[in-house]
Formats: sequence, structure tokens, C-alpha cells
Amino acid sequence: MNLETIIDGLSRDQQIIAMEMLWKRLSQGPDNAAPPTWHRDIVAERVAGLQDGTESLSDWADAKKRLAVRLQ
Repeated sequence: MNLETIIDGLSRDQQIIAMEMLWKRLSQGPDNAAPPTWHRDIVAERVAGLQDGTESLSDWADAKKRLAVRLQ
């Protein structure tokens, strides 16, 4: 049984708990761990968008509200 099948068999609440456990373990790793290339690419795109005016910053409270609406 592969990991994806196991995750698919979990309830939504169990998936969130698993994600939190995984994040806790990953965040306790070495500080010198480089972010993946895809993540650096996304950050670079967003910074470029801020610099050229095609992107804007959001207040965290507003961003959470928009996410909550999307997830309903």
C-alpha cells in the first residue's frame, strides 16, 4: 500500500492531523535545509509581481476570510 492510498483512506480531520504532525517534524529539521526549487520559483514570481504592480499584499485577516469562503 502506498502513502497516497493511506492518506486517501483517512478522514478530513485525520488528514489535517497527519499534515500537522508532518509539518512539526519537518520544521524541527536542520535550519540549513534549502527550500525546493518550485517554492523558490513561486516566491520569485510573487516578488516580481509586487515590484511590477500586478500583485498586492493582503492583510492576514482578510486572506483568512477569503480562504474560508473558498472552502465552503
